[in-house]
Amino acid sequence: MRWIYLPFLTISIISSSAIAVEDDIFCGKPDKVCRQKGTFLPLRALPRPFSNLYNSPNNTNILFSNVKAFYPLYVFDRKNVDYSNPANPTGWYKVGASVHDPLAWMQAKDLMEWKQALVVSYTHPGIGENRRNPVLMYDNLNDLKKLIESSNLAAQAKNAYQGLEKTPIEVPQGVISMETKRFVDIETKKGFYILPVLKYKQLDIFDDATRYLQIAAAIPRERAETADTLKNQEYVTQATESETIVGTQAQSLGVDIKFVMDITGSMSPYLKATKEAIKKLATQVVAKIDTSVNFGLIGYNDNTTNFIPKLSDADYFVKIISTIEASGGGDYQEEVFAGVKQAIESHWNENTIKVIVIIGDASSHKKGHPKNLTNMNAEELNQLASANKIAVMAVHLKAKGAKKDHPIAKQQFTALAKANQLDNYIPLDANNVEAFEATIKSLSEQLSLVVADVRSAKAEDKIDAIEATVEPILVDETITTVDKAEKVAAGFAKNIAATALVEYLGSAAKPPRDVTVWVLDRDMIDPTKRSLDVRLLIKKSQLNDLITALEQILMAIKRSELTAMQFFDALQGVVTSAGKGETISFKKAKKLKAAGLLPSWIASLPYKSEILEMDNDSFEALSPDERGALEDSIDAKLQLYREINESDLWISLDDRHRSDEHVYPLSLDLLP
Repeated sequence: MRWIYLPFLTISIISSSAIAVEDDIFCGKPDKVCRQKGTFLPLRALPRPFSNLYNSPNNTNILFSNVKAFYPLYVFDRKNVDYSNPANPTGWYKVGASVHDPLAWMQAKDLMEWKQALVVSYTHPGIGENRRNPVLMYDNLNDLKKLIESSNLAAQAKNAYQGLEKTPIEVPQGVISMETKRFVDIETKKGFYILPVLKYKQLDIFDDATRYLQIAAAIPRERAETADTLKNQEYVTQATESETIVGTQAQSLGVDIKFVMDITGSMSPYLKATKEAIKKLATQVVAKIDTSVNFGLIGYNDNTTNFIPKLSDADYFVKIISTIEASGGGDYQEEVFAGVKQAIESHWNENTIKVIVIIGDASSHKKGHPKNLTNMNAEELNQLASANKIAVMAVHLKAKGAKKDHPIAKQQFTALAKANQLDNYIPLDANNVEAFEATIKSLSEQLSLVVADVRSAKAEDKIDAIEATVEPILVDETITTVDKAEKVAAGFAKNIAATALVEYLGSAAKPPRDVTVWVLDRDMIDPTKRSLDVRLLIKKSQLNDLITALEQILMAIKRSELTAMQFFDALQGVVTSAGKGETISFKKAKKLKAAGLLPSWIASLPYKSEILEMDNDSFEALSPDERGALEDSIDAKLQLYREINESDLWISLDDRHRSDEHVYPLSLDLLP
């Protein structure tokens, strides 16, 4: 997972008055954290590079020098803060590392207030023809606007990138740094690469929401001794280098493949074919290459059974799968989703490319079905797999007697196997078992060979050479031949491996840091590609509050449908029963966001929400199908929140923080 802090700073400039900070902050008793009036969230701030801590305001004695740049601090007091000259603000902030620990004072010129815990992550750059261009970083907005709003944007942007690839480089006007050509894996042992946003401006010349962002780039857990810009030749070399040789960590890189497979009676031939495919792989490929390849199997019907709970080598996998017999089956749909979830959450090896291969001839029980064990849908499981850096491929065995189920299964399998701009979905004629066996062998073989190349020390170990073998895959009809099955499976395997390696090899790149720049959140040449994604850095305690509120809203919707009670009346009954009737009232609230049930911080975020805008009239106007869709949407988000809450994806920004202070970068698209 990759994320970057993106705080929105909203400092007002009020002519030449003495105190020009916004008045939506209150600082109460001594040594109590300052809070925002609207949301009651604690006020945080980010130190600029090479800043100092002092014992008291107006004190020239330095308590601690070179504070970690852009590392989040909490504000406990503000003294004589004046932003009338934004280039040189004056005054002092009392700060600390936690809400209970005021530490020292910092000068206003050395801090940036951070009021909304928003973050931005680089989007995956893609592979081959779909690769997006690196983000260019400008010293000022005018130079960036001049390019973006020109009549020949694409041509000028191409010239800019071509200039940066020359030796010596030709730096475009106003550009002082850039995202490295190699994808930066910002989740490292040293810390997280953060981009606080100081200002933003909406841009409406493209089809979708686009922003200019003023950002400051830094690594919070280590201090830069020098600023990295395009004037620094060492940075230029690694930022614009077209080839990245794999580091020593890749010499131990392996492959983990888990098959999530329907084991009802109709699947017996495919169990045997999977065994034969891996058996051939073990003798013909794995035995001849220096690669650790391990396999697992999750069998499912109406329930799941983990036949190989721990990943094993090919020989042991063949031995175990030989003992399994496919049996049973009744209703056509099976529990695919439960199998995928179990595969995601069960054991994976460290330092491996992780792949789930779904194999089935029927769709899954939909969300809300009595036999749906996960209470999740395909899209949510795909997001869960992505968060855990697991690629998914789906092999759909299309039987002639199940034509009515084909569109449903295709939609589910495609959604499960979506990755960036690719759909790793293979539709096979269920009558051609040989084509299926070829698919499994070709997929596993190509993944093994790519990783074997990466582990070696040859010239082919470069990611560009791997990407050069990637070709667009178009599957527009059911595959009926062995040759086509082998080719398509090999193509998808190369795509999966290359996509994973782009992330994996990113640890070798050094991002720009300690610079304040203007950027566009889109690819300049192809604005349909987004370069940066906005997320909310949510704490565990905040997610728990959101879960509780949504559970009550969902209960009220169901109560309203059952009793014909108005929505707000039903919701009032729910919260009163929960013991919150004294603090939450819907009598005066015209919309749900004003009722006080949902956490106050959620209404301050820059996203649109149907739930927040809901009132009695809009609820009554919903058709039965629309109410059902609303229920499903809330229920789906709730289940995903619960999965995140129980996962090990939470991050500690400070080793001294309690577990409920740990954070997770939740996409704004996943908010209610």
